[in-house]
Amino acid sequence: MTNTKISASLYPVAFHCREKFGRKYEEWDGYVKYIQNHGSHYEIHIESRSGFIFIIGKYLNGGFISIPAFGIGCDLAGYSDYFWNNEHLARLMNPVDAATVAEALRTLSKNRYI
Repeated sequence: MTNTKISASLYPVAFHCREKFGRKYEEWDGYVKYIQNHGSHYEIHIESRSGFIFIIGKYLNGGFISIPAFGIGCDLAGYSDYFWNNEHLARLMNPVDAATVAEALRTLSKNRYI
């Protein structure tokens, strides 16, 4: 089993979030502090307006995410599908954190870290 930790000091992965709340847009930056590949899933620590760890992986019916600190988990579309992932996460957590996670996933996928 692979257990590779990618440190942000070696591979900084910054991302920018822009989301519409009501009639106005808000923008903020975030970065991936570390990614750990456990072979069957990834453990990812992000920092933005808040910081937390989430776990993503694949199972028989597609992708999943678990955010233990928030007590939530749900299915994911492809990691690069910001809109679907954001919409489903926003049903379970505050919309800023949902947008942050969805953008982090999109950025990591785009740059082939996950």
